[in-house]
Amino acid sequence: RKQYGVTEAVVSTQSTGDEMDDSGDPLKALVVGAGLFYNGTSGSKQCFDIYKEFIECADITGCGTGPEAVAWDFQCCTEFQLATPSNNVTDMFPPLNWNKHVVDSYCRKQYGVTPDPVGASLNYWSADFRSASNIIFSNGLLDPWHAGGVLEDVNESVKAIIVKDGAHHLDLRGSNKADPKSVIEARKQEVALIEKWLGEL
Repeated sequence: RKQYGVTEAVVSTQSTGDEMDDSGDPLKALVVGAGLFYNGTSGSKQCFDIYKEFIECADITGCGTGPEAVAWDFQCCTEFQLATPSNNVTDMFPPLNWNKHVVDSYCRKQYGVTPDPVGASLNYWSADFRSASNIIFSNGLLDPWHAGGVLEDVNESVKAIIVKDGAHHLDLRGSNKADPKSVIEARKQEVALIEKWLGEL
């Protein structure tokens, strides 16, 4: 049932008598499910103030905490252009006047760098990967970002792996006894491809 919160959240919102919420009210179950993001499966926090809890970083959707968050924040300051504002009307994020100048200023202050708006496209072929090699694009279909991913093989060594029951980067995390079969199979495919490519060196 537990898939880093995703399966728990889905179960709690679909259930009318789940142990997490026995009210039978789908909206209350959704609140419990959303609370997993903040509390995990054993937290006790009752109120979530996204304005107070937002941790400033170069990604307006948030970076989280810990070393992975710092790595993502730095990557957003050096390789990606994520300067789109939010308004809480057409999106689910707090209203923030996010623009290139705000992000540039943050990144200079935090890391002494500024985002390169064209660097990633020049270095990573933008959307044209036909001449690239040895790349795996894995996309979990439970991850809303998958819609912007590479969903079909580009060539013999630029492969797309679709993970039917995968959440955001779930196949890249450590194994868990509750991992869905599609995630386990995706990891096997990824390992086989990497071993093949290493063997060709």
